[in-house]
Amino acid sequence: MSEQLPTRQGFQRSPVQIAYAEALIEGISQTGKLHFVEGDTGIGKSLAYQLVLADWVAKGKLMGGQQAARRALISTHSRTLQRQLLQPGNLAIIQDYLAAARLPQVSFALRMGRENYLSPERLMLNLGVTQLEDALDNRHLPSTHQRLAQWALENDGCLLDLDPAMLPDGWRLSDIALRHSDPMPESLEVLHEQAQQSDILVINHALLAVDLVTRGKITQAESPYALLLDEAEHYPEIAEELLSHRVSLKTATQLLEQLKQHRLAKQWRNLLENMTHREYAGSAHGLTPYQSEALQEAVTALLKLRLREHSHEAALWREWQHLCQGAEQIATRLRESSRYLVLDYSPVLGLPGVVAHAPSAASSLKSGASERVTMLTSATLSDLDHAPGETPNFRYMRSRLQLPVTHKRSGLQRSFQAQQFGSIRFRLPRELPHPLAQKESGEYGLSQPFARTVVPYLVDQPGRTLVLCASYTDVTVLAAHWPVEHSDRLMAHQPGMGLSEVMAKLDKDTILLTPAGWEGLSPDREDDQAYWQHLVVLRNPRPILSQVEQHLVEQLLRRRDVSEQDATRIAKGMLQRKTRFERCISSVRGWGAPFVIPMTRSW
Repeated sequence: MSEQLPTRQGFQRSPVQIAYAEALIEGISQTGKLHFVEGDTGIGKSLAYQLVLADWVAKGKLMGGQQAARRALISTHSRTLQRQLLQPGNLAIIQDYLAAARLPQVSFALRMGRENYLSPERLMLNLGVTQLEDALDNRHLPSTHQRLAQWALENDGCLLDLDPAMLPDGWRLSDIALRHSDPMPESLEVLHEQAQQSDILVINHALLAVDLVTRGKITQAESPYALLLDEAEHYPEIAEELLSHRVSLKTATQLLEQLKQHRLAKQWRNLLENMTHREYAGSAHGLTPYQSEALQEAVTALLKLRLREHSHEAALWREWQHLCQGAEQIATRLRESSRYLVLDYSPVLGLPGVVAHAPSAASSLKSGASERVTMLTSATLSDLDHAPGETPNFRYMRSRLQLPVTHKRSGLQRSFQAQQFGSIRFRLPRELPHPLAQKESGEYGLSQPFARTVVPYLVDQPGRTLVLCASYTDVTVLAAHWPVEHSDRLMAHQPGMGLSEVMAKLDKDTILLTPAGWEGLSPDREDDQAYWQHLVVLRNPRPILSQVEQHLVEQLLRRRDVSEQDATRIAKGMLQRKTRFERCISSVRGWGAPFVIPMTRSW
């Protein structure tokens, strides 16, 4: 394979990328195994595994018979990476390789969840029209409404391509997105059918978890096929969140009031008042015997309630069905006296939510593993406690997947480090205001004082600069505070803009604001010089630790005779360790200071 690629103009041979690809080739030949193949950021993992999978699928077509039905699934954590994989530049390289190797071409497709697509019915409801075409000629509708209708008629409905600035004031993408129970547009059904027939299908971890539990209902993948998880370290959390159930006592009480079930609502309100503890805010705890008994009575009464669908609005009925589903899971855990039933308290008022946790959800990856090849990859997959050249350890990921080294499904363990990153100099600004501020809506976002203070740091040095933001909202706030005299240097990445499209517009003095740069960029470099002169990490994107998960880990340690103080310390350390590599540099100052890294060599 590696002999075909250097013939492409502008291609540079990368030994570590080739070694990484060779490890995947070895793994893909071992059906029934789960392989762990780690590769540093910047070595070219994405293109490498796309080429390996395309080569494997294409050779199956030549072999004929059962092997002609080979397919490959790529599952990722971020939507940005999903779309990057299908950028024309990547696909062109793969097509060139297959043509040079005299192999059949293969098809790629992307399958995302419903919430990423427009619901025409919900949009028409919000616009007050029966057909989207009617909105275009309706003089009583504001121009913002008409533009949105025009966009819906001219595009395939993917909300990632919709600039949020096009939304009318007060609207959110969720207001017009498809829900699980909404009818699927015919155009989207066609896309999904095409995706199911594709040779290589790109999906996200949430869809993968559902697909594994439902045994291929989403992807229709059957043996022989290969499954590759990129950003695989995120799969356990996503699977647990998806397969766990949470019931907010406050939300349940309000819903019962809306359904005019006042007597039952009073019972749940009493439960809410008795379980609310401001001193427990932001923490999780097990249920006391009294709380278990009171919760059992409330859940039993709720599940005995028989409501009629036609008597309630559709949206209210869907919320009721969702509540019943969560209540059934809680009832099951209560009958089992499960330790995985936990009270999770809100961070300010200490309002309780009951969580039926699914601690072994990540082991769903073993479902159907005997019929496929499974490969996990990421820049941060191992425990990061091995020296260069040493065999890596993947103890943490293995524990989440319930896959010990001795398990019959255990496969390769490899790690590949970049051979040359050059030297890096750090600059940490001091005495910056806190980067977050609470909005009127109650949500948190980048604070105005922080943005005003940070912008001078971004524009005070010449050279191409990459500013890694935590969200597109951060990009918008910074752009609003950008000085007019430096407007020619600003490139603000908008939702729906492909990174390749953005990179093509950058000159040698551009400052790019983007939340997507975390996924990795591979721009062309001239004369082996660094593409970026400066890298700025705006703020630490570390997620809030799961208090439920911390509580469960603490309880596990306590059952092993670890003291309460040590159990808390160890549990926190284990959870923080999960994301330490990607955020380790920025954790020097926590959520506070950004830092600037002048790049002196290739990065």
